[in-house]
Amino acid sequence: MRRAFLPFTLLILSAATLQAGVATVPVVRLTLEAEIAAPPETVWKHLTTGKNLVTWCPVWKSETNASVVLTKVGDSLDFTDAWGNGGRSVVTFLAAGKELRVTHEPNDGSYLCASRVTIAAAGKGTRLTWVEQYTDESAEADRNATAAKMTEDMQASIEALKQGVEP
Repeated sequence: MRRAFLPFTLLILSAATLQAGVATVPVVRLTLEAEIAAPPETVWKHLTTGKNLVTWCPVWKSETNASVVLTKVGDSLDFTDAWGNGGRSVVTFLAAGKELRVTHEPNDGSYLCASRVTIAAAGKGTRLTWVEQYTDESAEADRNATAAKMTEDMQASIEALKQGVEP
């Protein structure tokens, strides 16, 4: 009788859990595109070389990143975001000259964040697409303010990248 009781109890608990519902966490997705007046090879090198990373991307300003060159999955950078959260950015996918994906892992685990940057030849220059996705459990007004700040920061980073590679 005890053997039959345990599976029945687990079935009841599982049903109760399903009825309680699953909490969802909002995910914010931001996408920016830019035309850069430099060849893709130049843009790629600037995107992935540490001494350049620290000039165009504020979260990667750590001095330890200056010697890093992103060449493979698993490469990592130290970051500090605009709100003071520190952690690591880890390369999760890299197609040399085409696409770079990183996951940002804050030390306190307070959010999930991933970035994808793709580049492609476009006329005499490069088309860059940057997608940033992150979780944000804040109230809607705060979430919108954060998205606006993130968009502004991404635009500033793209402008700094352009300044670093355009003639």
